[in-house]
Amino acid sequence: MTLPIKIAIIGGGPTGIGIARELIEGGIDFDLYEAADDFGGVWHGEAACGKTYPSLHLISPKFNTQVPDFPMPEEFPVYPNHSQMLDYIRAFARRFGVYEHARFNARIERLEPADNGWRLHWGAGESAFYALVVICNGLQNKPRYPEIPFPGQFSGEILHAGAYKSPDQLRGKRVLVIGGGNTGCDLAVDAVHHASGVWHSTRRGYYYQPKFIAGKPTPQWMMELGSKFGSKEETLAYIEQVFQLAGFDGTDYGLPQPDYPLDGAHPVMNSQLLYYIGHGDIVAKGDVAAFEGKQVRFQDGSTVEVDMVLYATGYERDLSFLDRQLLEWKGEIPDLFLHSVPRNHDNLLFMGFINTAAGLGDGLKNQGSFVRAYARALAGRTPGLQAFLRAKQSDKPDIGQEYFVKSYRHQWEADLWKLLGQMRKYRDMLEQ
Repeated sequence: MTLPIKIAIIGGGPTGIGIARELIEGGIDFDLYEAADDFGGVWHGEAACGKTYPSLHLISPKFNTQVPDFPMPEEFPVYPNHSQMLDYIRAFARRFGVYEHARFNARIERLEPADNGWRLHWGAGESAFYALVVICNGLQNKPRYPEIPFPGQFSGEILHAGAYKSPDQLRGKRVLVIGGGNTGCDLAVDAVHHASGVWHSTRRGYYYQPKFIAGKPTPQWMMELGSKFGSKEETLAYIEQVFQLAGFDGTDYGLPQPDYPLDGAHPVMNSQLLYYIGHGDIVAKGDVAAFEGKQVRFQDGSTVEVDMVLYATGYERDLSFLDRQLLEWKGEIPDLFLHSVPRNHDNLLFMGFINTAAGLGDGLKNQGSFVRAYARALAGRTPGLQAFLRAKQSDKPDIGQEYFVKSYRHQWEADLWKLLGQMRKYRDMLEQ
């Protein structure tokens, strides 16, 4: 039976199409709006939203990136490349009938409250009303630069990782990569093969994880440790010992000791960075102190002259189509229950706005089934909905938020298993 409401999904990346599948299977009518000409989100390299480059591969292995009932092709490697990931996303959308609900080249210009729902504006004056809107436009939208700009001015070329499309952009240049996350490490390694010199600036010590241990993808190897040890601390100590024996302890290469536990930050999965640091092809540096023309001075007093500064310093979420005053805020990010539900709106959801140390498959079904339960409860104004609306005002579910290192990107980080458990708990409440 089709529900008597219509829903809008904003964003055609993996989260958007995953939620769309659940709505289709639940008989819930919806339109999906995507600014680009096809599905893919950050994996759609030819679109403005794309964040791909030739050497890009997933950092999560196939086994936990694929959706359980829609496995990736056998011929895909353990860590698929970006083109294979894009093919998989679009095959998923075709298989579950999502294309039939899509409006492509439909960038949302404005979203405003109207008649117990929302009026969505796109294109050249087009608009439509929806009783529920699900925003899934992703984690990687607006380039983010250091919160406090470095003193001085750099006179060379400045590039953000979001605009990096080809190694030709680096060819023959002396390049400083700023940022210690997965993208920063990947781009520093990429630069080794094309730039004339590579420096990598990070603010703190990091744990670096190889992509394989004992012939298995590292996340699988870690999961299979299970309850082998008596405590979490013993497990982490064992993992650190194995990483060190495998040559993946940054302090052995002169890098700072991390000031947080191994699982206290989003994992950096890179099998090559320390190799190239050890061979002198990447010169590791601390934080930047100042720019002086093409000279870069670091906190330790050393200087280097470079042609390009490549910022791999993350992204901000793009909610420019929504009046900021319509949301409640906690510092720099919207204050959302479970990072998903505004406390001051009952007809607006934000899905896919959470970082976890896992692949796509672990959370996609979970998020979709939550949205489906929410839509049904909202349409019927059920007792389950009333219970949930009370809970979102008073409950403080533990999703591991306080455990992680304090940084902008980790404001969105959650413990995957705690998050999944809480999402299931409140989904069940909505289904009452």
